[in-house]
Amino acid sequence: MRRINRKVWLGVVLMLSGLGTQAQQVTLPLEKYEVLRVRAHPEEGPQATPPAPYALEMAEYAVKVGPESARVVQTLRLTLYDDHWQTVPLGDAGSFISADFKGTEGRVEAGDKGLEMHVRGRGRREVRLESAVPVARDDKATRPTWSFALRFPAAAVVRGRIEAPPAVEELDPEGSGLVNPISPGNPSGGWSFVALPSTEVRWTLSGKAVVPRRAQLPLRFEATSATATTLSRTRLQVLGWIQAWVAQGRLDALRVPVPAGLEVADVRGSFAGWKVEGGTLVITPLAPIEDAWTVEIEMTGAPQERFATPLLIPQGSARTVLLAKAALKGDGILSLTDPGAARAPDDRESARLPDSLKAIDGRLFAVADAARPPRWEAAWAERTEVLAAQVDRLLVDVAVGEAGKASYQLWAQVRNRGAQQLTLTLPAGFELAAGSRDGIPVVPGAAGGSLAVPLLTQGDAQVVHLEGLIPLSLPKGDGSFSVPLPALSAPAAQVEVRLLVPGGRSYELSEKARRGEVSPPPETAARKPVSDLSRQANVQINAYQGPGPQAAAPSFFPVPPGFDTVQAAWSALSATPPPLGVRAEREKEKREWF
Repeated sequence: MRRINRKVWLGVVLMLSGLGTQAQQVTLPLEKYEVLRVRAHPEEGPQATPPAPYALEMAEYAVKVGPESARVVQTLRLTLYDDHWQTVPLGDAGSFISADFKGTEGRVEAGDKGLEMHVRGRGRREVRLESAVPVARDDKATRPTWSFALRFPAAAVVRGRIEAPPAVEELDPEGSGLVNPISPGNPSGGWSFVALPSTEVRWTLSGKAVVPRRAQLPLRFEATSATATTLSRTRLQVLGWIQAWVAQGRLDALRVPVPAGLEVADVRGSFAGWKVEGGTLVITPLAPIEDAWTVEIEMTGAPQERFATPLLIPQGSARTVLLAKAALKGDGILSLTDPGAARAPDDRESARLPDSLKAIDGRLFAVADAARPPRWEAAWAERTEVLAAQVDRLLVDVAVGEAGKASYQLWAQVRNRGAQQLTLTLPAGFELAAGSRDGIPVVPGAAGGSLAVPLLTQGDAQVVHLEGLIPLSLPKGDGSFSVPLPALSAPAAQVEVRLLVPGGRSYELSEKARRGEVSPPPETAARKPVSDLSRQANVQINAYQGPGPQAAAPSFFPVPPGFDTVQAAWSALSATPPPLGVRAEREKEKREWF
């Protein structure tokens, strides 16, 4: 080996010496030549460990939208850094159809979080996947609308192209997508887009504005109508509310006959205009209604001591739910003289009402027959006793047992304008267990043989609640018994009684005219004084309040197993309502049906 190197060195010297007189001779020691040769050809060192097993460089999409589904073709470019199997999440592009791994080992599986690609083979790879994603159509829109969603993988670059039928005019992404038409002014040429990796984009395609097929059918709509009537000495004011739902067709105008004796003062809502033609209110919307529409109507009229509840019934409505309430504003009492075809509304019906109607006082009724609305009568106060306080509703709940005792509780909904207290004369032998006013415990004072509950001086309704025991026995056989009612220092407009009695007998009211449905107890809420006089009265009231926190809202007595319920409700307009008579008969045999 050493002899060969010497020959090489001599050859270099002879070559340099033959270049001419201007060339310079270069000589190198053999040791330095070896060092230079080793440096020129270094040995390969250990390979560095890659930071990740794979790198997904690009996800490129080609989407072609059809009427029912969209065909999605993905081209994925990635680099694999080892020879092991790698799992690459692909997001969600609908149902997988086929894959072309172009010579690479791989497969695609559907997981809980979308598609996953399993691939193996070191180096740069390209994979082509095909799938189909469902397209949803909105038939209720005023223009044809299609939509579908794509969830993209965690690639460094996500881009693509969307092609749609010529009928599509606009493409709107909801998410991270950025869209540009490929050929401006030619929507059928398609759109190009870019998106952020690992995000979901919902694509909405819109066509030319057309009338939906549902709107071409004959008009059919339903409505919910509610009125709140407020009577004062100077006028009758009615706040009406109508909500219409269009099932098919298009509602061009809402026509509502105006109740007799009333005039339309104002209409609120979204509309183009309103007018009264021949006693009918005509409200024109901004555009024909194809779903839902709500308006409020304010009407006024001359005061009436006796009146029927005014109802607003839209013309052409296939079905109208009628709700109504009435209240008196001033020094008087409004009583229900004839409930007509009214009933208590269910929670679903009353929940629809707006806050403007809920804020008006009065008991809410659902009117089943528009020809028989509830009728009211006002009694205006002319004496100081009535002016001071009035009881809008007296509710008595009694649970009778076989031992000669009965649980007894009552609620009195009071409006006070000057009285310091509400005096209640309870049935003989009444033993007080608890008392409250607006949910705050109070200790009633003794006023002769009666109990006195202090009141706040303000016009808002206050709720007085008392609970205790009374002696009350049932007849041993067939017979009648009376449920005593309290006497009040102010007249009660409405009296309601709920009676729980042991089963095994039949019970009937002695006065059938008192039959009626009992509403739930009035809601209670602590009120703050709003004037100096009220603050002074409140200081007085606090002296009667018992210790402890605010009591829980009282409720009806639970119905024991085997017990029956008897209900009564009537308009009293009396401070001393008479006892409720009940006849009991033992059930010896079942009644025949024929």
